[in-house]
Amino acid sequence: MLRNWVSLNSPWVKSSFHFWVSHLWVAYLFKTEEYRVSKNTLLRNLFFGFECLVATICNAATVQEQMDQFPAVKLAVEELVLANHILYQQNAVDGYGHISVRNPSNPNTFFLSRSIAPSVVQVEDIMEFDMNGRALNGDTRTPYGERFIHSGILRNRPDINSVVHGHASALLPFGLTGTTLKPVYHMSAFLGEGAPLFEIRHFAKPTPDSDMFVGNPDLGNALSSTLGLQYFVLMRGHGYAAGADSIKKVVFRSIYAIQNASIQSEAMKMGTVQYLSPGEALAAQETIEKTIGRPWQLWSEQVKKP
Repeated sequence: MLRNWVSLNSPWVKSSFHFWVSHLWVAYLFKTEEYRVSKNTLLRNLFFGFECLVATICNAATVQEQMDQFPAVKLAVEELVLANHILYQQNAVDGYGHISVRNPSNPNTFFLSRSIAPSVVQVEDIMEFDMNGRALNGDTRTPYGERFIHSGILRNRPDINSVVHGHASALLPFGLTGTTLKPVYHMSAFLGEGAPLFEIRHFAKPTPDSDMFVGNPDLGNALSSTLGLQYFVLMRGHGYAAGADSIKKVVFRSIYAIQNASIQSEAMKMGTVQYLSPGEALAAQETIEKTIGRPWQLWSEQVKKP
């Protein structure tokens, strides 16, 4: 099967082979008397080198070739395209913003469109990236500059398979004022006890005065750390990032977090807001997220209409 994907003389395989051999050599050195490390360290080095070799060979196929080979990849990519259109139609993204999905045939890579507006994304626009945000398969098209939002969260949260980033205006006041975005109704129960706030000034280097973009792996990791075990994070002066175990669920969460923000803002003008208790949020999330196929059907039909 691999011979259908990539020649053994390809640069991908050669570079991976050299990388693997170098890890074997390092592992050998660390086993000598001079370094005296444990057997477990040796095995970890051996396993990591082998994992890199296998991952690189398997990722040498183009996105279209993987779609032809694996029905799950085809479904994921087609659903990813549809999700881009839904997010735009529902005002969760505009000309900016993006959604990714983990490769179902290889959890160490993910799919994300090239740098174009979400409303016009098609299957041929989808690129594949590793967990450092590097484009694979020799793809030289321009990627989104903030693909590291996706790589950071997907690398550090194996329970999350899809990530959305956008700049919905209803959410921005919460990050600007430090007001916690909390669930005010059952549809946004996934917000739990409140969405954390990513403050890029705490992580930007060499100075805290950044361009506000999550434009490198370190900032992607910092954003993921702020997200913690939650599913939604605000980004001060920027926007939001949402995560879930499926495309349908992360689209659902993105749309209803924005609705929650609008409702919460209005309610705060009227008086003391009664938020969902942690127990209510947990129970409501379990119930409502069993039904996300219903709004997905509605949104899908809306974007498919001529």
